[in-house]
Amino acid sequence: GAVALKKRFNRAFWMKDKRFVALGLDPEGRQIRSITSNPLHCVATGILDSARVPTVMARLFEPDLFSGWGIRTLSSRHPAFNPYAYHRGAVWPVEHGPFVVGAYRYGQHQYVEKIARAQFELASLFDHAQLPECVAGHARDGDHPFPALYPAANAPQAWSATTPFTLVQAMLGLQPFAPLGMLFVDPFLPAWLPQITLSGMRVGNATVTIEFFRKPN
Repeated sequence: GAVALKKRFNRAFWMKDKRFVALGLDPEGRQIRSITSNPLHCVATGILDSARVPTVMARLFEPDLFSGWGIRTLSSRHPAFNPYAYHRGAVWPVEHGPFVVGAYRYGQHQYVEKIARAQFELASLFDHAQLPECVAGHARDGDHPFPALYPAANAPQAWSATTPFTLVQAMLGLQPFAPLGMLFVDPFLPAWLPQITLSGMRVGNATVTIEFFRKPN
């Protein structure tokens, strides 16, 4: 069952020395030890042991993975890293939807906020605030305040359009339960987003408008 699968997965893929999840297993069952963005999907699905989540989350936000615009598909320390390679260093906005779901799931709200801010700031630089398919994995710093474009990226990109909705869902802690017509909320609004209103949101047969705001200290 699912419990047995989770145990087998953690036994096979957990790298004790790196305290991180292996990218895969080779034909001999040996771990592929590259450091990538993939472990955040393991957090999102719940297959990673919960005790390991804080360590994995912290590692994913070290500078070799977190570019300032998002989490790279491959660590910049890896010999094969290329900021313009689709799977070897670019930043994919579509991945960051599952990433915030995983962070929220385990109460890692500081990372929900960090991902959301980076993605919203990225979107603000494109026409109509639309997230592109991906951007190059160059670091964001004072000398490079804008993301390097990935030459072949689709912009807009339909799957990237799902990300802002997931970011908002995670920041507001929205958990609908349509069969009972219920909507659970558990918001953690960051200081840079003191107020947000959702209009015309449907839950089952109901339609609701909700305003969320931070009270001044």
